[in-house]
Amino acid sequence: MQIKLQLKKVFLALLFIAIVYALMALALRAIGLENAQHFIKETGAWAPLIFIVLCSLSLILAPFSGSSLFVVGGALFGKETGFILSYVATLIGCSINYWISRKLGRGVASRFIGKKNLEELDKFMRRLKSRQSIFYIILIMPLSQDIMSYAVGLTKVRYRYFLIALLISGAAIVAAYIYLGSSLLEALI
Repeated sequence: MQIKLQLKKVFLALLFIAIVYALMALALRAIGLENAQHFIKETGAWAPLIFIVLCSLSLILAPFSGSSLFVVGGALFGKETGFILSYVATLIGCSINYWISRKLGRGVASRFIGKKNLEELDKFMRRLKSRQSIFYIILIMPLSQDIMSYAVGLTKVRYRYFLIALLISGAAIVAAYIYLGSSLLEALI
């Protein structure tokens, strides 16, 4: 029974991702990728700044995922600039998540990520102990970097160790979304 429920969740998540990609592709096809890129260039520094803020907020408000924004950023800004902007947003958003949990505690963190998610993450987080945990955090951050950063903030792991793990795992996550995701999106357009 539990396996069927998990498979259903995976299927629904994949279906949601497929729908989001299809909607992004349709929107960019209707507007025209070149027109959208031209508009972005004409806005000057505002477009990158707004993009960073939106991506950071999408990580802070955990039910929303910044990954689809990363993909669009790669298509609109170009892969290299999209990577840099998305990476900066990841560092900002996940760091804010860490500090929200660290300073405001479980009650506030559970409002952002949900009580059930927090309870499940507690099982993983009990294993984390300072420096030795960097490698473990790097391995589990790709599962859900927004939720994991809230969870790590509730542990005794110091920010500098979390940041080291985030710098490494964030680069890998963002690169995958930017280079693979935006290439797929551009192919769909």
